[in-house]
Amino acid sequence: MTTKYYLDRSGKKIPIPVSNNRLLEQLFSCAWGRCILRIASSRAVSCLQRIGLNTHVSALFISGFVRKNRIPLREYERKRYRSFHEFFMRQIRPKARPLCLGEDILMSPCDCKASVYAIDRDAAFFVKGVSYTVSEILKDERLALEYLGGWFFLLRLCVEDYHHYAYPVSGEKSKDVCIEGKLYTVHPLIHKYEKVYRENTRRYCTITTEKNTKVLMMEVGALGVGKIVNDCPASASVCQGEEKGHFEFGGSTILLLVPPHAYVPCKELLAHTEVGFETIVKLGESIAYEEHT
Repeated sequence: MTTKYYLDRSGKKIPIPVSNNRLLEQLFSCAWGRCILRIASSRAVSCLQRIGLNTHVSALFISGFVRKNRIPLREYERKRYRSFHEFFMRQIRPKARPLCLGEDILMSPCDCKASVYAIDRDAAFFVKGVSYTVSEILKDERLALEYLGGWFFLLRLCVEDYHHYAYPVSGEKSKDVCIEGKLYTVHPLIHKYEKVYRENTRRYCTITTEKNTKVLMMEVGALGVGKIVNDCPASASVCQGEEKGHFEFGGSTILLLVPPHAYVPCKELLAHTEVGFETIVKLGESIAYEEHT
């Protein structure tokens, strides 16, 4: 990994805990380590992890996890957790995440480390030097063409983040599309070895706003349990800021695709991505504004 920092929205460097990266760096550096990670990414291993994280014994690991990842418990509802899994699904206090709402705003659906990329004329974009196309992520070439020339927001949730997510805009939601796959880690180091956003399990829907802008929102499962739980998989009318669902334990990612001439990404997100940094963003913050011609 070339950098050991995130940036906040003002540009201040925030150190990434070294302990979060050391083991992964060691595993990625050799063939046998990458083999172990592939085995760990299987559904069978994820099922075993889910069972373990739901036991009463797993609650003993909560306090150490909180200290290591500097989780501000004051932001969350006070509760005695019976398992680590129950803790991971904790609910945040509403006042801890004020929502920036409005028809002209694309709201961040989650706490995350954010990057934004232009989708070029070939419907392709680059993440950490790795080329992706919209069609290979969606497995739908016709739909992919609608986002040619638009923007791709990569919103990566780390273990310390709040793992519930909301709708970024109001509008008419389509039925969820499910694509089964692996559960590789979404850590930036893996991009040298696996195309995770093409290979991992994912779900997506489109949300068509009153101005007929079709925003695509995709949830990507990842290493660990990584289960995607959407509250309403059917088509429905949805409101900006309304909870859409949550991830179970493991790092995860949300991808947002917007068509051309719809939204302009916030300038600091663009600037930070351009120089190789992820930006710390909280659920409810604005990440783009409506483009005015």
